[in-house]
Amino acid sequence: MKTNLRAFAVGIIFATGVMGVAYSIVSSDTLGKSEVKAYAKENDMHLLTNEEYQELLPSIEEEKPAEQSTEQKPPAAEQEKPEEEAQAEEANEPFDVNIPDGMATYEVSELLEAEGVIKDADEFDAFLEDRDIATRVRAGTFTMKKNMSYEEAAGVLIRQ
Repeated sequence: MKTNLRAFAVGIIFATGVMGVAYSIVSSDTLGKSEVKAYAKENDMHLLTNEEYQELLPSIEEEKPAEQSTEQKPPAAEQEKPEEEAQAEEANEPFDVNIPDGMATYEVSELLEAEGVIKDADEFDAFLEDRDIATRVRAGTFTMKKNMSYEEAAGVLIRQ
């Protein structure tokens, strides 16, 4: 028994040594400066020294707040939303959604998200679970609208 255990231990040590040598040979394939420069030139890239990079950082950081402030202010097209929203609400006509028999609640949520009835399938599924009404969702054809609240959508699904 001791002989077998010793032979097994020697085999593991030998295998570890072989793998270590193989790894050191394979991992020693690093690129030199000339190879990096050639790659950058071939792919129309520019190399920067650390000093050049450090000089560019302040100008990049100054651009970030400007980008954020433009994101916070809606463009002129978005400021005219009340008229567009009124038209969108008029165009938001009811449509039928078919829920096949045997569909799981999370699948129903994903279907409603894909149809544009709700915004987030995971949140809607959690909404149903939190209120213990997930088991009351039934199969069938339901008349729904786009961008319904979770309460409205759940109310339609648990009727019948």
